[in-house]
Amino acid sequence: MKLKKNPILTFIIALLLAPMLGVARYICPAGVDAINIQGTFDEAITRTAQGAIAAHLLVANGTTAGVQVIPCTASTRPIGMAYDTALDTALVSVELLMGASTRLVIASKAIAAGVRVFATAAGQVTDAVVSGAYLVGESLTAAANAGDEFMIMPLSPVVNP
Repeated sequence: MKLKKNPILTFIIALLLAPMLGVARYICPAGVDAINIQGTFDEAITRTAQGAIAAHLLVANGTTAGVQVIPCTASTRPIGMAYDTALDTALVSVELLMGASTRLVIASKAIAAGVRVFATAAGQVTDAVVSGAYLVGESLTAAANAGDEFMIMPLSPVVNP
């Protein structure tokens, strides 16, 4: 059977191969993670959300490290950012902090470009230097208000003494 004469078969094969070719994220609408399985992939991991998680929030290991993730607080070590919004117990892709060029994060307040940013409550980032908070990167763009997305250059998370 030739694929040219059977577009339905071609479409089914494309759907089956899409996750293996790394294009599933581009052909599926945002938030659809049904074809992912929990594991580690190129610069991202898939974990189970422990509670609802919004896209681009910093996440840390949940109750079961390596399986669940939760939104970061100022004193939990972030591992990456949620790629999509996920409901409680849903799978979520987590873009790792290390090994990436730039990442979008959520500001907890207005933040200037070119400053170091730290993890803070609810998975957001701040430029306030607080003892015990983790340094996560340097801002490449500014955030005008709390809740704004902005670009950072990620750094290896280091706790501030």
